[in-house]
Amino acid sequence: MPRIENAIEIDAPADVVWRLLTDTSFIIKFFRDAVSVTVDPPGPSAVGQKYHLIGKAGRRRVEILLEVTEIVPKTLIVTKHRPGGLFKSFRQATSLEPRGPKTMARTVFDYELARGYLGKVLSLVLVQRLVKDNLASYSLTLKEFSELLPLSRSDQGVRKPY
Repeated sequence: MPRIENAIEIDAPADVVWRLLTDTSFIIKFFRDAVSVTVDPPGPSAVGQKYHLIGKAGRRRVEILLEVTEIVPKTLIVTKHRPGGLFKSFRQATSLEPRGPKTMARTVFDYELARGYLGKVLSLVLVQRLVKDNLASYSLTLKEFSELLPLSRSDQGVRKPY
């Protein structure tokens, strides 16, 4: 079973990173090839919550069915595969380690592709590259959003007299 790992240092406190990581409205932004996502039930990530992600692999539409299986607040979130879709098996674990004002985020993807998606339509090499690229996108986007600074009052359209 292939494994892809990624670690990235984020210049933001773990609380900020955790809020973004568990805000399900960001799922569509974290994965480069995601087209849409349905979250059931809606709201922040919770154990038992299900995701139905539609993505693209080349010019093909793929479905990814996941469920949140473990949460350790401000430390770890784990999602696993549900029957159907692109993966025969899948586990994604993202852990956070506070390092003063910064955070180390580590993500591990363990997966096996469903053979029904492969063959004449999609090549194994293409899909493996897309999975790897999406993990890199996930980590970089988490970093970028976490490091955004809030606008000051002067940046919010309040004009200062000269």
